[in-house]
Amino acid sequence: MSNKKKRKASRKRRDLKKDLNPIIVINEPDECLYVIADFSLPGCNTIRRVMSKRMKASGNITAVTYTGIVGPDRTCHSKTGILEMKDVPPEKFWASVRVLEQLYLLRGGTSEIRNYYGLTVREAAERMRRLNSALVWTNNECDRINL
Repeated sequence: MSNKKKRKASRKRRDLKKDLNPIIVINEPDECLYVIADFSLPGCNTIRRVMSKRMKASGNITAVTYTGIVGPDRTCHSKTGILEMKDVPPEKFWASVRVLEQLYLLRGGTSEIRNYYGLTVREAAERMRRLNSALVWTNNECDRINL
């Protein structure tokens, strides 16, 4: 066993954004998670996912839509076909979600829409954990697996 001490490197938020290259970032307290919607077809291991956030000041929505392969923790791998909708009114956002929902229903697919309107990211993570809609790590668990 090694006696070396682990060194915790201080990371800046922009460094993490650059390293992780996220497709959507929620900057609290100005923004909150809004809706995550999944659309899938039977017999297909890919889903179309819509992730959105709401700007608290304007009430408008920014969303990202992509197709990916779902892993065991319900995260998407191999994201392709990334489309972005920026700063649109909620009515326009919901119209686009309803169109996707109808298209998938016509093909015999399923849709799952999870609304997190007004929750902080921490509250949304707790809801995801409670409803078993995603594998979520918080606090000590993140330290244990070096996230």
